[in-house]
Amino acid sequence: MTKTIKETIKGSKNPIQDIITKYSIDTNLWYVDSFKIKDGKWNTAGLKRKQDLKWTKETSKKGITTQIMEGSSKRYPEFILAENKTYSIEITFKRIPIEEDILDSFKSLIKGMPKFEIVSKINRKTTHNGIAAEMSTFDAHLGKLAWEKETGYRNFDLDIAVKDYIYTNDKNLDLIAPNKPEIIYYIIGQDMYHMDNMEGKTTRGEHTLDVDGRITKVHEKAFVITRDNIYKCRKIAPVEVIWIPGNHDYLASYMLCFALKEHFKDVKGITVDIGHNPSKARLWGTLLVGWTHRIVGKPTVWGNELAQQFPELWGKSKFREWHCGDQHKKLDTKINPVSTMGGVNIRQLTALSPVDRWHTDNVFTDAVPGGEAFLWSKEEGIFANFITWTGQYEDHRNNLIK
Repeated sequence: MTKTIKETIKGSKNPIQDIITKYSIDTNLWYVDSFKIKDGKWNTAGLKRKQDLKWTKETSKKGITTQIMEGSSKRYPEFILAENKTYSIEITFKRIPIEEDILDSFKSLIKGMPKFEIVSKINRKTTHNGIAAEMSTFDAHLGKLAWEKETGYRNFDLDIAVKDYIYTNDKNLDLIAPNKPEIIYYIIGQDMYHMDNMEGKTTRGEHTLDVDGRITKVHEKAFVITRDNIYKCRKIAPVEVIWIPGNHDYLASYMLCFALKEHFKDVKGITVDIGHNPSKARLWGTLLVGWTHRIVGKPTVWGNELAQQFPELWGKSKFREWHCGDQHKKLDTKINPVSTMGGVNIRQLTALSPVDRWHTDNVFTDAVPGGEAFLWSKEEGIFANFITWTGQYEDHRNNLIK
């Protein structure tokens, strides 16, 4: 993003700084990319004359003031020339990249981190029963703003989103805990943030969104709730945090996981995978699970994609699945490739965030908000899927529509 300012220079010793001051340019957000100084000259001509004139005032008896010019003036037949000069400056400012804003906010967040007691002993006897758990609260869209009277569904803002996120994770964790998993895979990203920059837009800047608060405010809330939920998971089993970016939050979710990795670096039993590949997979016994945000194109292509991206894991697996978000609706699809590579389950997970104005305008209103969790078996694949719903409507909807 650029902006260009043109000004005439009138005796300024530092015209660039004078223009920055005059137009209140925030140098924390903008920098001088280039400038041009233009030298303008022109001549004027007129008849030569010599004069000695001055005004005098006279007041009449009726109180009316009149002016009279007295003196002498003489004109000559020849012309005289005069040279005139002026200078102008054109300055182009560029906006500092958004990535630096986000990185600076996380550096500040990490610097101010309080010291936490390191979890060294877990009050639970580890049972090697071949069970793993997956916590997948997708499409939370922290920072989204929705008004029930505008959408016909639920109110939604940053505070409500935080409460929903904590509620779904706590309840799903309660359902997982009795099965005593050996490890918990905790997925972060998948459009956890609604916007990815300070202009309230997605990563590619394609849409201007209805947002609640600046992204730095969302960062702080996102860090606290994910950090606390990971500690809750660690009381049950070791935790591996896995970053899977969405189309709304590629940069913001990466910086969140970067901060979490720094925070948990000395905590035994908690690791954070911020590998740059936006798709990742894990093998658990004979079960292969891959995560990506969007499933686009023909489903059969994505069945092959799991094998192509992770060929070594594929060769050791018997049960294969993709877990994806993005579409804000629950959809389980069974893929049977033409080749003999076996079946792949593509699970379209539900979204935590409710309907907003854009969904209403485009009639994408079939979503029921919620968060999901899974139990994995080394020998039997995924054998349990928990869904904690947060609801589609406000409790007083019937009163609202009367």
